[in-house]
Amino acid sequence: MWKTLFMPRARKDLIKLEKIISKRIIEKLEKALINPQKSFQQLTDSSYWKLRVENYRIIALADEEKKLIEIRRIGHRKNIYKKI
Repeated sequence: MWKTLFMPRARKDLIKLEKIISKRIIEKLEKALINPQKSFQQLTDSSYWKLRVENYRIIALADEEKKLIEIRRIGHRKNIYKKI
């Protein structure tokens, strides 16, 4: 199983969300860590990966050697891509 590292900005993003939404995001992320290559999708022309959770997105970087997912941003799909 892979490990996660939340960057400070991603922690702030998660705290700002409603509790029920942040709980769903954490649950989906935990399930995705079993096989992230299947759950995450790579963004076009970027090294970033995304994970969809309803109308929200988790933006991350993956290090396959260390089996580490670095969570960079979390936000609503309509504006998260402008922030990366």
